[in-house]
Amino acid sequence: MKRFLLTLSLICFATIAFAQTIGIVGPAANGWPDAANPTPDIMLTDNGDGTHSINALTLTTGAAKFRENQQWNTSYGGDTFPSGMVSGNDISVQAGIYDIVLDLNTSTYTFISVSGFTDVELVGTALNGAASPQMATLDGISYELTVTQFVAGDIQFQEAGTTTTYGGSAFPSGTATAGATNIPVTAAYYKVMFNLNTLDYSFEIPDVGLVGPGADGWPGATDTDITMSSTDGDVYTLDNQVLTTGAVKFRQDKAWNLSWGGTSFPSGTADVNGADINAMAGTYNIVFSRGAQTYAFNEILSTGEDKFSNFKVYPNPSSNEWFFENTDTAIKSITVYDSLGKQILNLTPEATLTKIDANSFVQGLYIARVTLNDESETTVKLFKK
Repeated sequence: MKRFLLTLSLICFATIAFAQTIGIVGPAANGWPDAANPTPDIMLTDNGDGTHSINALTLTTGAAKFRENQQWNTSYGGDTFPSGMVSGNDISVQAGIYDIVLDLNTSTYTFISVSGFTDVELVGTALNGAASPQMATLDGISYELTVTQFVAGDIQFQEAGTTTTYGGSAFPSGTATAGATNIPVTAAYYKVMFNLNTLDYSFEIPDVGLVGPGADGWPGATDTDITMSSTDGDVYTLDNQVLTTGAVKFRQDKAWNLSWGGTSFPSGTADVNGADINAMAGTYNIVFSRGAQTYAFNEILSTGEDKFSNFKVYPNPSSNEWFFENTDTAIKSITVYDSLGKQILNLTPEATLTKIDANSFVQGLYIARVTLNDESETTVKLFKK
């Protein structure tokens, strides 16, 4: 009898000792764990059947993951929202109020909206046949759609499940009218805002900046983001940027909800919320592509800049050819690299005027390194339309 009780006690102790607790963490919830707050986890209820859940949780737009025992030994992420299969990636959450279930039996998760607000979605040809994305809201008034790729076309806001639509003639911002014409959209990646009370709307290309000790430091009390330039929300550039040896990352809208890192330098694959990029000291023309998920730090090795006072490239952007002209000194060579830093063309014109045929180039950004006969060098960006 004593042995039985001892065995039962050990089983109960083991069950209690090894019972797992699961919480949700990330900018969409209470933030990522850090030195100031190592356990920001919002805990889910263990239902005793392999599922863990929480009801009516208010989340903001941003990344989130589930993790066991307020540690990173075992965590659960995903590639889709509001539901999907568990993976190692962060879940990109849209703002809202949700009943959440993590099912470890099937390795799935679901975020079920319980806000009770009017659902607003986007419809139109600018979605290029994609399913109508639903906008997020915390109050039923201000709605937001996280960064989404649009093609050239038109868009309307629609109350989901009804025929009530809102459109307008102005772009990228304006005031919609119920039942009005579609909004004309230019192809790009946009964050979309819509106010159901005032009917004001905007399509905004999000900022992407460079941060880290290799640039201007990690953000703290003040922002240290060095903002890059973009006309389409896809390809971002930063010219003549001086870096020191140290870590850098790209991040969106001066926040850690979405960032990109990488494991190689000077070019590589941009991993969402990935590791720091270990940059080397130098001066670079930097290119980041959201769509291709790539980055490149193209080092500038320019000498004899006075020899390029009459240098020009035209037309640029171009759909079929670029002319390189330098009236003072003949051009010895032109080497063209793609946005990943891969050499794709090398010419030795030995002339003050030469042409590069762009018909075989795919649309995008290229870097050309130009060397004159006196060995002076410079770099120039080429845009293929």
